Amino acid sequence: MKRAVVAFLLVLSLGVATLWAADFWQKSKFTEWSDKDAQKMLKDSPWARPVEIRLGGAGGGGGSKGGGRGGRGGGGGDMSAAPAASEDLGGGGGGGGRGGRGGGGGGSIQESTPGQILIVRWHTAMPVRQAVARMRFGKEAGTSPEAAKLLQPDQKRYVVGIAGLPPQLVMRMKPVELKSRATLKLKGKDPIQAIDVLTDKGERGANLYLIFSRTDNPITLEDNDVEVVLKLANVEIKRRFRLKDMVFDGKLEL
Repeated sequence: MKRAVVAFLLVLSLGVATLWAADFWQKSKFTEWSDKDAQKMLKDSPWARPVEIRLGGAGGGGGSKGGGRGGRGGGGGDMSAAPAASEDLGGGGGGGGRGGRGGGGGGSIQESTPGQILIVRWHTAMPVRQAVARMRFGKEAGTSPEAAKLLQPDQKRYVVGIAGLPPQLVMRMKPVELKSRATLKLKGKDPIQAIDVLTDKGERGANLYLIFSRTDNPITLEDNDVEVVLKLANVEIKRRFRLKDMVFDGKLEL
């Protein structure tokens, strides 16, 4: 009898621990998320990770930190109004995009603060689209026809955004050059090259959207992780994402 009671209490305690450990996107529908939840999804979640870049002077070297799961992010710009996966991101060449909020500038590269924090985000992932819908439409996110369009899955592309870049790093570069410098890296496979880019200015710098073919380059859980890599003039931005953490409603969401 004692053994049965102990076993029951153990199972109960494990169940409670699992419940408490569950993240908000596992416990509730996106229409029930708070503003804080939606912001967390967009800035510090398995689909949105901070990365720190350190810039040298003009012509100097630089790099990024953030290859693992990463810590808490600050800054990075508000990309809740960024190009959504279900919207028309445009044909070739990059250019204006639909854009983040506000207009922003920044000093020269030499004046940029070392240790700048960027946010790398998978805009085509369903939980990110849901967070965007929640931020845009509030309580009407579950009933608005516009929100429904926003939540339509993109079967053809992966869109990865990088928010908070010093404008001088990207705005002076041609889209074709930016496109050639952006890849997704998977262990044991050839890098996936970007097929298009879009840029705009946000509140805290430039936002860059890297577009990759989903149909030609399917990523699966068996790949274990994927690394976003962008090589600019004097800095290389890298951010690794662990795929098993990016399972949502029973399937991988990218």
